[in-house]
Amino acid sequence: MNLLEHNTIEFCGFLAKKIISSLIEPFDLSIVILLAGIFAFTLKPWRRWGLFLVSTGTLLLFVSAMPLTARFLIRHLEVNAGGYCDPEMLREKGVRHIVVLAGSAVLDDLTPADRWGRTSILRVMEGIRLWKEVPESSLVLSAGSGPSVTSKPEAMAELPRQLGVPIGALHLETRAWDTADEAQLFSEVVRKEPFALVTSAIHIARAMRLFQDRGTNPIPCPCDFKYRRNLPESSGSLPNAASLNDTTNAIHEYLGLLWTRIRK
Repeated sequence: MNLLEHNTIEFCGFLAKKIISSLIEPFDLSIVILLAGIFAFTLKPWRRWGLFLVSTGTLLLFVSAMPLTARFLIRHLEVNAGGYCDPEMLREKGVRHIVVLAGSAVLDDLTPADRWGRTSILRVMEGIRLWKEVPESSLVLSAGSGPSVTSKPEAMAELPRQLGVPIGALHLETRAWDTADEAQLFSEVVRKEPFALVTSAIHIARAMRLFQDRGTNPIPCPCDFKYRRNLPESSGSLPNAASLNDTTNAIHEYLGLLWTRIRK
């Protein structure tokens, strides 16, 4: 498989981390609490606890799906991420690598753009923008893989190639399972040199910490700002699926930051 050589212990740890992360995210946690409450309610001695759990699960889901909650959690991450990266500053620092944590890309009958998800394509486009302004730099793309999907280099290269990035300027990486893997792999590429680290604004803090822990010198280049652009779906006050997804992504990043501090 075109993956990092994870041994059994590492794979089990990766799987456990994903399962635990999933179970403490708002939607899954709400469902678990609701199901526990419904079960307890069917047992006469536990009906009060059942009612309490059902109410708690419902309230958690309601609050998590409110635009106000999502806005508050994501705005904090985006403000701390700073602004868009200045190519002139990158040139002054002698940057030679534009590292993009891009997501995943597979070969299918879609166009080169549609092979990437929305978030991924925004990261790739920002990486290309910076690459074009930093002469003689390389565009380093990471497309994630895992137990269920393996990104294809051909799928990764097609969009940058069509937008003017020559194959010789591309460095493609498909072995990483998560950001920690990306930090390990790219530390061998960039070593101690300063480099541009391109990822979503809500993800930049965790990515920076993981790369710095590997002894590298990343320069934060956030993109994919959501609430800075005042998107229509972020407005309003009624709970909705988009806000629930934003809340989930934000909590995932906060938990990831906490985990990196615990591990250190």
